[in-house]
Amino acid sequence: MAHWIVVEEREETLRPIARFEGTREEARRRLYEAACTHRFAGGLKQQRREVYRVDDDTYFVEIKGGLGTHRLRYCLAEHVWSTDDQ
Repeated sequence: MAHWIVVEEREETLRPIARFEGTREEARRRLYEAACTHRFAGGLKQQRREVYRVDDDTYFVEIKGGLGTHRLRYCLAEHVWSTDDQ
């Protein structure tokens, strides 16, 4: 079974928000759920969220809040190599 992470990209900052094992289909389902529901900021008063699929492994999200609009990208990454693998 593959190892995956869901990565949140915001203002040139990458942050892993979920790590798990599963099939590609399970990973894509978890990515979609994260794009639709992940709270990237604790005090954000979300008024509207729009989710756009860029490709099967990437979503662009616009979140409109009381103080402005936030734009994020959620990507799926598969673990392919590590120094621990040697």
